[in-house]
Amino acid sequence: MSPERKYLVGGLSSAAWGYFFLNFDINLGTVSILPRFAGFLILLATIDALSVERRDLPLLRPLCILLAAWAGINWLFSWRGADLDGLFPPLDLIIAAAGLYFHFQFLTDMAVLAERYQPEGGNLDQKLRRRRTVYVVACTAGALLTDLRSGLPAGLVRDWAGPAALVCALAGMAAALAVMFGLFALRQCAMHGEPGEKDETYGN
Repeated sequence: MSPERKYLVGGLSSAAWGYFFLNFDINLGTVSILPRFAGFLILLATIDALSVERRDLPLLRPLCILLAAWAGINWLFSWRGADLDGLFPPLDLIIAAAGLYFHFQFLTDMAVLAERYQPEGGNLDQKLRRRRTVYVVACTAGALLTDLRSGLPAGLVRDWAGPAALVCALAGMAAALAVMFGLFALRQCAMHGEPGEKDETYGN
């Protein structure tokens, strides 16, 4: 395997583990030992590793740095038992929108890579696009329902929003697992497949 192919394979492996850190958490008290900022830093390294394959990927670097910084600040505050979520609603909205855009575009680029490296007749690119959509929709719905529940007085609607947010969170975790498996499958394709014609169109 050439050094360039090893770099590609390593980048795809990092992408999968980045989504693990972003979506699965283990807490010791109020502090996470799988902090989200680590996931974004891993994805930042992935962007650098895959920038030769997808030249538009570096456009996502500023968003990734922003998301990593916000998650890192939130993690530091958690050591004091504090949580920044909800303290600055306009900023929360900006961060949430930036995160959704980042994941949609990043996973779209992964699907384009799948088009290049999957075997002839393969459909990994289509699977990644479907999983991308489910993941983004589940994350969006979960965030909206959580904010809705926190802003409502006690009552029937608030009682309904809580379980619905939990269902969306579980759906998001399932979608994240599916994304991880898809990225590991893409890594296998990159290890053994021969690339087709490059497509540098961003957002395919």
